[in-house]
Amino acid sequence: MTLGKVFYKCFFEPTFPIRYNLTHFGLKGWYNYALGENMMKKTALNFPEIKLADNPTPAFSVNFLTGVNYWHQTLFCIQSLINQYGLNLSIQIYSDGTISKKIHDIFKNYCPQITVFSEEQIIEVISKIIPSGKYPSLNFLRNWHPFFKRIIDIHCNAGWNLHLDSDMLFLKYPSDLINFSTNRIAVFMEEQMDYSYFVDDSKVLLQKYNIATLPKVNGGIIGYDGNLLDYDDLENKSKILLENYFDKGPAKIEQTLMSYILCKQNAVPLNKSEYKIYYDQKIGSENETLRHYIFKAKLPYLQTEWKKVVH
Repeated sequence: MTLGKVFYKCFFEPTFPIRYNLTHFGLKGWYNYALGENMMKKTALNFPEIKLADNPTPAFSVNFLTGVNYWHQTLFCIQSLINQYGLNLSIQIYSDGTISKKIHDIFKNYCPQITVFSEEQIIEVISKIIPSGKYPSLNFLRNWHPFFKRIIDIHCNAGWNLHLDSDMLFLKYPSDLINFSTNRIAVFMEEQMDYSYFVDDSKVLLQKYNIATLPKVNGGIIGYDGNLLDYDDLENKSKILLENYFDKGPAKIEQTLMSYILCKQNAVPLNKSEYKIYYDQKIGSENETLRHYIFKAKLPYLQTEWKKVVH
């Protein structure tokens, strides 16, 4: 291993979260960030055990991709949903590759009826649906970055599946989301920005590569039917994106591919005023249905916002 790789593995990679937070929040902000997250984890560990309804009708099922860095956020998102919706639902947890026995037990102690899929169980399913010999591009994407696991891992299971990011909190009863889920209508969270985070202009993607997209797709909430996926076509589109846009990075490729899937299923966006994405530290006073906290909004999320779930 070269000196540069040793430096990356031993210093650069492990210290990235600290350096990132110091850059965005300053020393005081980083301290408050770490303190708030520690309190959030302790609170999550002390949630009282819940029991979901047996054979929920109508079946409202939610899926999370999570692991060692996000388990507490997942629990808070689940608890916030239960606070607003109740216990008539099912919950599936998919490992991002880092769910240990300890984290598995945390989820099962919170709710024995939660299904936790290990990395080994997920790979067993994937190897049958998209074997690497036939679908090398899709398998490369999955191994390239965890972003792609919310497309591949969850939706390789048959049927309509709803994925939720962990860093979100429900503040009201999500009637429209439940309606879309019950009626199996493909749905997505709408980006608040004025642009779509794709590898190229949408017109270029369509005219040059026959990749039709929907604008302003955010992966915080994604629901679509895995049974309708054409994996041969998806492999072809993945290969095109990798060959022509590899330098754009996994985030833009994943957003482009996800938007393509949703476009093929005529997905509709959730109301962005009700399902609100926050990017900075200024959080609105409105009582939205759901809040998604990204970038600088992580600081108020970890300091104070999570307390809305338990107070």
